[in-house]
Amino acid sequence: MMDGRELLYVQIQRDLRTRIETGQWPIGEKIPPEPELQRTYNTSRGTVRRAVDELVRQGYVVKKPGKGTFVRSTSPILQKMLSELASFTQQLTARGLTSTTRLLSAGRIRAAEAEGRVQEGFGLTGEAEAIRIRRLRLGDGVPLAIQTVYLLPALCPGILEEDLSHLFRLYETRYGVRINVADEIIRVGQAAEDEAALLEIALGDPVVIRDRISLTQDGEPFEVLHSVDRGDRFQYRYQIVADSIRLA
Repeated sequence: MMDGRELLYVQIQRDLRTRIETGQWPIGEKIPPEPELQRTYNTSRGTVRRAVDELVRQGYVVKKPGKGTFVRSTSPILQKMLSELASFTQQLTARGLTSTTRLLSAGRIRAAEAEGRVQEGFGLTGEAEAIRIRRLRLGDGVPLAIQTVYLLPALCPGILEEDLSHLFRLYETRYGVRINVADEIIRVGQAAEDEAALLEIALGDPVVIRDRISLTQDGEPFEVLHSVDRGDRFQYRYQIVADSIRLA
């Protein structure tokens, strides 16, 4: 049923997405052409096209010139620019998905126990203390990433007593810190047993591992992130620019 409070193209997009997610249109199947969808929803072709284009952007369908539009995936594929620095919630919201967070653990650890680039980012010795916050991030109820955040206790006193669902927002509102720059290393790995269980994938399935050091507006390290992302749900894009001096 269409909801008069939503824009029509959003309602159509949601309806088409439901048909894909529930298997009415399996992977590889051609969805009805735009004129047919236009008649079905009694709307303009432009509105239908906008709804379909949104499904393309989310990775549900792919357009093949001269052939039509075909189902590509029964769940969203998130495309992230490597130059994009945004919170997980912002990324999902921009793509029409609802972000939720499940807190897995939060507490203090020795730096030697940390994963990723904690000692590098903060310049800590192995015995120094760091705060570790481990969360499962979901989009429309689908587990997408296991994110472990490390912080220095002195820079964020009392953070373990706060709601840890939206950390970027918390950094800014409670501690006056805005993350402006980050240095991130990306590599491909295989899901370990506990990671596979949390992400609802098979043991050994591909995952993307991101180790990021985030800096404040003053250029000081504030957060170190170790993220294990589902390999079947993310695409990473980057722009290559020719070096005009070397080509001269």
